[in-house]
Amino acid sequence: MTFYEVGQDVVRGTYYDKVVKGFADAAYKFKQGVTISPTSAWTNYFYRGSTGVLAGNTTTGATAKLEKGIPRGADFPQASISWERVTSVISKYGLEENIPWEDIISNEIDVETRTLMKIGEGVAKAVDDDIWDALTESRSVTNIQSVTIAAGYEWNATSSAVISNLLEAKQKIAEYNYPIDNLMCFVSPAGYKDMITYLADKGAQFPSIATEVATNGNVGKLVGINIIVSNSVTASYAAVVVPKRCATWKELVALSTDTKEDKFKSKTYRAVELGITQLTDPKCVVLIKNTDAA
Repeated sequence: MTFYEVGQDVVRGTYYDKVVKGFADAAYKFKQGVTISPTSAWTNYFYRGSTGVLAGNTTTGATAKLEKGIPRGADFPQASISWERVTSVISKYGLEENIPWEDIISNEIDVETRTLMKIGEGVAKAVDDDIWDALTESRSVTNIQSVTIAAGYEWNATSSAVISNLLEAKQKIAEYNYPIDNLMCFVSPAGYKDMITYLADKGAQFPSIATEVATNGNVGKLVGINIIVSNSVTASYAAVVVPKRCATWKELVALSTDTKEDKFKSKTYRAVELGITQLTDPKCVVLIKNTDAA
């Protein structure tokens, strides 16, 4: 039997830290859709600018576009952006587990590694849940855009129109002059199943989901939109976003871990992350409602 000395704590801590991070990074689904930005403050502010195309201020009774046909030497029409200051406060995410010493030295399974993996997965899932809620305004649409699927046209209904719904979301984003060449659509596992079933039922004349290596929930493309499968997506919803542009994950502390040993009694494993999602460009997000028939 091997016993470890106090001087080896740093070595073990570094090893376990890599185990948690390596597993959790693969579990994050929504971080690839936002910009990661570090911060050193607990309370953070950002500004949302008006999303419409700027136009010159018109005078009473004016009908022409003032930005066109400016007379020689005349003043330019003024075009002003309106700004909204938004406050965001850092949230703390974390999990821990205490494993008895006897379990560590005698169990047939690698209880330490498996525990660390599940702790990392839990923290990643909590962060993904927060990003999903922030992007979709907790499904209470105020600033973002939305597409509501009518009864009888849900993705698991006979008359479903998955492609039309995705293209409508794409159209709404384009109408606000955002790029639409690399959009992401976050769907639940059930929503993805309905997509595949819809395409299979429609036959060879319809496009198929382009196959590629499945990483971080990415299962391929449909009508030019990357499809991301995540359990954080609420049932009967999906969301199409402009990745990186739509929101920022303000990171105070990246995923970090620690181990603490009570000699011959137990070990405690802990993982933590501090950050908050800032919905900087809400018109980059289109919430698709009622994807599943009740």
